[in-house]
Amino acid sequence: MTLTSTQHIKSTVRTKQFLSTIQQCLKPLAGALATIACLQLQGCSYFKSAETTPHVVALPDQWSASTSLSDDPVKPWLEDLGDPVLAELIEEAFDSNPNLRGLNAATEVAEQQTWLAWSVFWPQIDAGLRASRNKRNNAGGFAVSAKPVNTFGFSLDFIWEIDLWYKLGNELEATEHEKTASLADYRAAKLSLAANIAKTWFDGIVAIQQVNLAEKTIDSFKNALEIIEQGYDRGLYQALDVRLARTNLLSAQGRKENFLSIRDATTRTLEALLGRYPSASLAFPDQLPATDQTLPDSVPSTLLERRPDIIAAAQRFFAADQRMLKARKNLLPTIQISGSGGTSSREYKDMFNPEFIIWNIAGNLTQPIFHGGQLFAERFQAEARVKQAAAQYAQVVLQAFQEVETTMAAEQWLRKQQELLNLETKESREAERLAENSYVTGLTNITTLLEAQRRAFDSENNLLEIRKQRLQNRVNLYLALGGPVLKLQ
Repeated sequence: MTLTSTQHIKSTVRTKQFLSTIQQCLKPLAGALATIACLQLQGCSYFKSAETTPHVVALPDQWSASTSLSDDPVKPWLEDLGDPVLAELIEEAFDSNPNLRGLNAATEVAEQQTWLAWSVFWPQIDAGLRASRNKRNNAGGFAVSAKPVNTFGFSLDFIWEIDLWYKLGNELEATEHEKTASLADYRAAKLSLAANIAKTWFDGIVAIQQVNLAEKTIDSFKNALEIIEQGYDRGLYQALDVRLARTNLLSAQGRKENFLSIRDATTRTLEALLGRYPSASLAFPDQLPATDQTLPDSVPSTLLERRPDIIAAAQRFFAADQRMLKARKNLLPTIQISGSGGTSSREYKDMFNPEFIIWNIAGNLTQPIFHGGQLFAERFQAEARVKQAAAQYAQVVLQAFQEVETTMAAEQWLRKQQELLNLETKESREAERLAENSYVTGLTNITTLLEAQRRAFDSENNLLEIRKQRLQNRVNLYLALGGPVLKLQ
């Protein structure tokens, strides 16, 4: 419907009157509430937010277990491992792992939660159309309507809470902290996933090496059994020697089957981590990467700034603190401005005619008096949650320090163990060779030969395990330090 110039002028005048009325309503409310705010909030620590995280322990200048740190800062640890195939697998998992995708979706939820908290700062405005038809058939003290009456209307309603005490702001800041915590959780999950893939990758490589070692041992035992059986046929050895040699061979064959089972289970586990179907078809290399790199440079204080689970715990502490302030401020008055406007007419064509506009605006100041203890309970609960978040933060920090110190100390012990096992393996293999020669010439018995063979196998198998443990411990150290996995992470 087109408005005439007279109607347009009248509509403009009414709009100005409407805005002027809003201003007149807000002036006394704003003055009174500003006075209350100055009296109750100015310089009051009761409503002051926390500026730092809770104190946990005094931090030393250097790790107590550190002995040979490099001068370089913590860098992407896949560079130190020097395994391009492993790097490709980890990048694949970052794109395909279901758990990681779920956590990524959680960050999106947290992002939208922040927008929800922001939206309450704005007025809520609703528009509506209505139509009704009625007719009175019985007078009942009123005039009887000769025909049905139609009524049409248009309405526009709004309500707006003024955040004088910054209660809505506290909630918004809380959601911002939780969003940061969610992003830190996602990064922590990526680090953990990368570490699990790397350690499982090493498990698979060592399982293949153990299968190869078992096959080599089986061939050696078969040769020894063949020599013993030939000597038994010539009357040089006893039946007990043959039985013991066969037992040794069967034991080696059983160990091979066990290693094959481990290789199969490890392969399927790794494929599931990658988001693939666990078909046990993934191929592994023959050798583990080297572990000769120096330890990364770091100090305890940097852990608080870099490790994602510590960052997440700190952000959740700040979020709990903001919600505690909001719970305290819920005991203060609430200010709302509400209004409505619209038209009502018996003709549809007049529904949007400014001549039929009806509007009202109101300001509302509400002071909680008695809610059955609800507001006090919410306040005490929020204060308790701040204490809980502070304790959880302290636990996460202490756990992080413990993990770094433990893995750094283990690095030293594992290196020394590997050095000793290298020597042990060399000596045991030489002892096995001497025992075989001595047994053939009759200078020793079958028990000595079998024991030498067992020791040779055990020492070589232990050497494979210790190499794997060193690599896995190095991955655990990088995970504990919160170091990045890839350059672009």
